[in-house]
Order: sequence, then C-alpha cells, then structure tokens
Amino acid sequence: MTIVAHVPNLFDRSRFRGQVTFVETADEAKDLKPSLLIVDLDRCEDVPGFNVEGAIVVGFGPHVDTSLYQLAEESGYTEVLSRSVFFKRLPELLSSVE
Repeated sequence: MTIVAHVPNLFDRSRFRGQVTFVETADEAKDLKPSLLIVDLDRCEDVPGFNVEGAIVVGFGPHVDTSLYQLAEESGYTEVLSRSVFFKRLPELLSSVE
C-alpha cells in the first residue's frame, strides 16, 4: 500500500518517520496511485487537485480556517482534521493502510 503526503513543512515531515512518499504537486500524487493521501491544506495551492480517485484523502490544517475545510470537503476529501487532531491520529492513519 502506498502512502503519499503533500506536507511541505520539514518539521511536520519528521513526524511521519519515513513511512510515506512526499510530493510537491497533485500530478505527482496521482502518478503514485496512493492508498492514502495526506494533504497539509494550509500549504496547498491546489486543494481540489489533491483528491486522488480511489485513495483515502485526509486533509489537515488550522482549526480556525473553516473555509479551507469546506473546500476540501466539497472536493471529496475523505476526512478533514485540525492540525492537532491529525497528528494525534497519525499513527492510527498510517497503520490503517498497512
């Protein structure tokens, strides 16, 4: 199973412990055909473009940016979480596709 993440922040990337492939663009993510795609909404210029067919798509971002959450939900993301909740659930999310 392939886990792909669009997470530009290097500090945030370190929390994944090498279990994912990081991408910079939506096209890169689509080419990898992930089972799970994780998107840092706060650092994403193409929120709808990161919805990859057949993948579980989880977006995370600041809890105060409800318009960004709404855009992700309208774009078909499986789940949209606040940053703090996302990182608490990260081990569970990563193990769910192994």
